[in-house]
Amino acid sequence: MTGRIYKATVEASGLIRGPQRVPYLLYRVAQDSLRRRFELRHLYSYTSTHRPTDRALAELIAWIIRAQRTEGGIAAYYSVLTGYSESYAEVTGYIIPTLYDFARTHHAEDALQAADRATEWLLSIQFSSGAFAGGLHGEVAQPSIFNTGQILQGLVRAWKETGSAKTRDAALAAGDWLLMMQQQNGSWSGKGAYQGGAHTYYSMVAWALAQLAEQSGEERYGLASEKNIDWVLSHLKPNGWIDGINLQGHPNYLHFVAYIIQGVLECALLRHRRDAVEAIAIPAWVLLRKFENRKDLPGAFENDFTSGQRFTCLTGNAQMSCTWLRLFEVTGDLRYLNAALKIDELLKERLPMSGASGARGGVSGSYPIWGAYQPFRYISWGCKFLADALMLEEHAMQKIEAAECAS
Repeated sequence: MTGRIYKATVEASGLIRGPQRVPYLLYRVAQDSLRRRFELRHLYSYTSTHRPTDRALAELIAWIIRAQRTEGGIAAYYSVLTGYSESYAEVTGYIIPTLYDFARTHHAEDALQAADRATEWLLSIQFSSGAFAGGLHGEVAQPSIFNTGQILQGLVRAWKETGSAKTRDAALAAGDWLLMMQQQNGSWSGKGAYQGGAHTYYSMVAWALAQLAEQSGEERYGLASEKNIDWVLSHLKPNGWIDGINLQGHPNYLHFVAYIIQGVLECALLRHRRDAVEAIAIPAWVLLRKFENRKDLPGAFENDFTSGQRFTCLTGNAQMSCTWLRLFEVTGDLRYLNAALKIDELLKERLPMSGASGARGGVSGSYPIWGAYQPFRYISWGCKFLADALMLEEHAMQKIEAAECAS
């Protein structure tokens, strides 16, 4: 089913011309306004969608493939005002595992080819130091610790899938550069860090190093990853809040809170750190309870989870679905599964299934589309995380059905 839907979606794709974007923008603003009014009157427990998970997943992957530029990089976003952006190395890197996962589980050759093209492009733009630049492709940029870590996830997976010596060498060079840039306390700060500060959401870099340790067998990468998550967890407060996001001029978007949780959880699982899994489950549970009580998650938080902004950060919601589903795998606690399934239903309902090529099947930065996070844009990392969530959902439901059949 998914393969046929996916193929038809890709074949139906096409670019939209600039002047056509204005009517679509007006249509989407009106649609989000009406839907928002309706949703405020109804509990999420009654939300249902006529969009099966396999259809939504196929649309998300098709969006990513349409966003791939001629050189192989994937655009950061599609703006309803200006169209596709230039390629963005960071998201191109960590979209590669998503493409491989979809290709392997849904027999999608186009996704496999897209992953290979993305890898080749990244290999062509790596600095001799092993680092990668921040920013959109073509901008004057300096080496970036966070972007290098995110890209490392893709290089490790491509190495695992293809056995390429060239990709292996690139992954090891990136890992060595990250180790060289790490501070004694386990954080990353100073040159190469965003705004020069130390950030707890760099736990995503630790996750990449843990993956590299597993693939390469080199323990130094694993020890560095644990050193970072220990530093991150030193910022965990009793109420579940994690200090140290440290983004000057930006609110604490749910996207970055979820980054912290995801990075620590996945690193801890790879490193068999049960203590870290139990610790990071605290903020994951706080957000689960907030979702159940509010029927939604704020798009951004004040410190200590005291209050939040009313718009929805769809990417952060998708990341929390991933986290809850992974915690369900670990604990077997059905409350994690229940929350993930409910939030996935809301996210599927918000996928546009018609309109411009760059909008159809895309995840907007905010809901409503004019919200504070990436307004008026459909973002590639939003599609990545929701695709990951829906594949984790499929895997969880398949295991449950198999267990029921065996009993």
